Formats: sequence, structure tokens, C-alpha cells
Amino acid sequence: MLRGIYSHLTYFNKIILLTTLVLSFLLFSSLISILVLVPFYGSDVIGLLSNPDFNDASVITAMKVMQVFNMAGGLLLPALIFMWLSTARTERFTWFSASLNPIIVLLAVALMALIQPVIGWAGDLNSYLSLPQVFSSLEQWMQRAEEQGALITNAFLSTTTTVGLLVNIFMIALLPAFAEEILFRGVLAKIFYKWTKNIHFAVIISSFIFAAIHLQFYGFLPRYLLGMVLGYLFLWSGSLWPSIAAHFTNNFLSVIIGYFYQKGLVKTTPEDFGMNNSAWITAISFISVSGILFYIYRLSLAQRTKS
Repeated sequence: MLRGIYSHLTYFNKIILLTTLVLSFLLFSSLISILVLVPFYGSDVIGLLSNPDFNDASVITAMKVMQVFNMAGGLLLPALIFMWLSTARTERFTWFSASLNPIIVLLAVALMALIQPVIGWAGDLNSYLSLPQVFSSLEQWMQRAEEQGALITNAFLSTTTTVGLLVNIFMIALLPAFAEEILFRGVLAKIFYKWTKNIHFAVIISSFIFAAIHLQFYGFLPRYLLGMVLGYLFLWSGSLWPSIAAHFTNNFLSVIIGYFYQKGLVKTTPEDFGMNNSAWITAISFISVSGILFYIYRLSLAQRTKS
């Protein structure tokens, strides 16, 4: 029922439809989460979330509830609905290819562990970027947004309990890995690839949107680089499993480092993880990641040729 009713749309119109669905469901999921929270926090829950006290554990819990609703209802659900509406009945869903070589998934996990110094270098480079003077007001707004985002991230990661750790793994690592990969790679990158027939253009544009939608200018380059790696993993392999595994690994590392830091087991914060002053470490990381990506490309090519 309703399967494929918008499959005839042009690719441009499909982008419009997807954007409309995401924005609408983000608003709807926010409203639903507020309604869920009202019985526990009262009618002033909007003010509580708009001007949060990051030292209040109950406020952080409320923010986590809204985060889960927005991720599941605002990103994952509209992506699934879009695919159902825009995929013709005669066309198969190929997000999770059964013929995928499992070695590619394992390599994607290893790749995310090895890429951290390169991600850290991109973040350091991003910190030196600034907008022209004419955009000073915009830059100040972005700095405030970045600081607010850092406060929220630190508040989410500040847990020393096993339950808190499991909640963070689900909320920060598992759910975004599925929601964002299905939306940005499985839907958006695939649309651009079908539209342009150019894998590089599809990766570049979808990665730009992926990085920009987080509204954190000073984290743009790391996310853009991450988005490109995830995009190639998906489009080369033809399956979302490698990019989901890689995305999960990247976020899981932040969660587990944050947990260990709060427990006093490590001295490195999640923000500093991957940062280093050694050009050699960054170079080795870059060479290792490039080698793994090339090997994944060759494996994927061989698999497509065989099938």
C-alpha cells in the first residue's frame, strides 16, 4: 500500500520530498517528546530544555529522551517512509546486501580506529578557520552554538554507571549509526549517485550536507571527512553494513573514552581523543586508512564482478 507512489518523481523533486519529510518529522518528533516529558517535568518543560541546567541529572535525562525521539522519529522514520514511497514495486531494497563480504565490515571497523589521528588533525585545522569580517556576527553565533553543543555532549557523556554507559551506547553510537547512515548514505548519497552517475560527486555533496546539518562550524571538517569515508564505504560495497559498523565504531570510541575518563581510568577526554602533536602518527594514520580504503575498493570491485 502506497509503495512506490512517488517513484516517478525527478531526482530534484525527490530531494524536495525528502527534505519536507525530514523537517516535518523533526518538528513532529520534538512535539511528541515534549508531550511525553510533560507528565514528569510539568508544563514548563520547554523552558527547562531551552535553558538547561547541565548539573541537573533529571534535565540531562529529559534532553536524552528528546535526542532519542529526534534521531528515531526525525531522521530514521522519514528516511524509511521516503524509501517506501519512492521505490518502485519492481525495485528491490538493497541497503543490506546479503552477499556482502564480512571482511569489508571488519576492515571498516579497523579503519575507524586507525583514522582517529587524521580526524583529530582535521579538527585542529578547522579551529584555525574563520569567516570574513563581514560575517563576524554569524561567526559569533556559530561559536556560541559550538560551545552549547560541547556542553550538551559533555553532559551526555558524563556518566560512571553501567546503565548510563549502555544508554549512551544506544543513544550516541547505535541509533545514530543506523539513522544517519540510512538517511545520508542509503537515501541521500544514493539519490545523488543515481542522478549524476558520478560516485565522487554523490559522496562530496552528501558529505557536505551531513557535516552542515549538525550546525557546528568548528567541527565541520572532521564530519565532512568522516562523511566522505562512510559514503565511499556504502557506494563501493553496495551495502550499508560497512558504513553503519564504521559510524558505530567512531561514536562508540567517544562514548567509551568518555566513560573511562569519568571513572578516572584515562586522562584523555573524548574531545582530545585522536589529537596529537606528532606529524608521524598522523602520516601513518593517513597511509593506513588509505591502504584499507583501497583494499576495500578492490574487494568490493571483485565481489561485484563475481556476482
